[in-house]
Amino acid sequence: MEYKKSPLDIFLQKRISDNAKELKNTLNETLQMEQDCLEQIRLSIEHCKKNIAVCEAQIKKCGIASLPIYEAKKSAFKDNLAIWNTLGHIQMTSIEVKEYLKRLSVEDIDEWEQRTVIKSAYTAIYETSKKLIDTTGCIIKFIKHCFPSYDYGAFATARKKLSKFREENTAELTRIRNGIDAHRDVEVSAQIDIIERLYLSEAVQLITDYGNIVNRLGKVTSPIIELGLKRLQECF
Repeated sequence: MEYKKSPLDIFLQKRISDNAKELKNTLNETLQMEQDCLEQIRLSIEHCKKNIAVCEAQIKKCGIASLPIYEAKKSAFKDNLAIWNTLGHIQMTSIEVKEYLKRLSVEDIDEWEQRTVIKSAYTAIYETSKKLIDTTGCIIKFIKHCFPSYDYGAFATARKKLSKFREENTAELTRIRNGIDAHRDVEVSAQIDIIERLYLSEAVQLITDYGNIVNRLGKVTSPIIELGLKRLQECF
């Protein structure tokens, strides 16, 4: 196969080779911290699910007078579950993005493996960006309904940047995803042509840009946890 490389690809690969060990160590340290955070998010999700189940059990057997109380508690825990699930999606996406960068930062990666990582990254960005737009949209609905005076400007700006990124890159992400990964809609010769023209520098730039957007989204979503707690306090 005739893999295409731009001058920037060659330069970037040289930089990666020269700094492979340092890049890997840095990413591993960050990934460990993020995986620890993900575990805490998982525990919070399970806590919400457990309490929703408790409320549902009480609703089935409680009297009419107590019914609104347990329904309110269930609704509050469901709102908290939505917040923690959104944070979970953000954290998992952040981890996945860094894993792709780590795999591309290997000194002795071969051409085929490199392009396998790139196409997988493009598909992941296509899928996760859509999921994040959907879940953050639910958070905005929650804020408008329960805390209409809350200033969520920073959150809305981060979500808007994510939406713009997806809009600007959807065509290329779809071409890669459908052509050589998820669907493989085109014939083999066309697939090979797409694979040969996956440029390392373009992929690293796209993955890095997306990772920065996701990290920012995580930072502005975390304070909304406090709104979830206030929502629960109103019911207890």
